[in-house]
Amino acid sequence: MMQADNVKVELEHMEIHMGDFKGSKLKLKGNATYEDLMLVLDGGKTKVRLHARNIGNVHLEKKGIRIAAMNFEINEGGNISTATGSIRLELGYDAEAWYKELWG
Repeated sequence: MMQADNVKVELEHMEIHMGDFKGSKLKLKGNATYEDLMLVLDGGKTKVRLHARNIGNVHLEKKGIRIAAMNFEINEGGNISTATGSIRLELGYDAEAWYKELWG
């Protein structure tokens, strides 16, 4: 299991397939966990869930990783939407370990 606290998360270039989420960007700060092929980003009232089979690609960036993802779930206070887009996690020095776990 991989876990990181106080991670800055940016969801960009989103296309909403299902649900009421408005906008093409979302920023949140919270906890990230990766266990049993499920990436969960918990920002309190907003949660994002992504299964590993829906990862299109992962890029290692300076102090972070960027994931090209399809069909991830955005849960805002019980309102669930499904989207495709990019997810950037600012993980600091742990970025390379997360990259290897998700894409290696």
